[in-house]
Amino acid sequence: MTSKPSPQGRRILVAEVTGETGRRIQAWRRQHDPEQAARLPPHSTLCYWVPDVPADDLELQVLHAFQEPVTVHLGCVKQGDNDQGTLYVEVSQASALDGALKRLYDGRYVVFPPVDHWRWHVTCVRDTRERDLDALWAAARELHIDCAWHIEKVSYMQLCGDRYEALACWQV
Repeated sequence: MTSKPSPQGRRILVAEVTGETGRRIQAWRRQHDPEQAARLPPHSTLCYWVPDVPADDLELQVLHAFQEPVTVHLGCVKQGDNDQGTLYVEVSQASALDGALKRLYDGRYVVFPPVDHWRWHVTCVRDTRERDLDALWAAARELHIDCAWHIEKVSYMQLCGDRYEALACWQV
């Protein structure tokens, strides 16, 4: 992650956190990072730069990647080592999601940009610079999730103005 602004029209692929857990994370984000909460739903990114391909081809690749239900574990809030000091909900027990990512990038229907490493996470506060870290950490202790996340929805999104809008969504 970087502090450089995303260009207009940027397309991403995300696994949205849905259900009660997604609502809880989003409510917390609205309170502690409202700009980013309005920009994107709670999610874990699958591809940061989706190539310009027909949505039908992308759907084939997504459904190929998510051939079976994928469940991971969401835990406590941690801080990234990026330039923004991002706070995120930890994603663990992710071997099934790692397998889905491998299939997503295997090029069967769509060739994605190369990926060299991945840290699964759900962003809570994108940029902690110039923020009261003690207050954020006190609030973050309230967000300890400690539950399974059944990935049910993958969204193809594009940056339009100051928020990402869904171009397509698939139930997986």
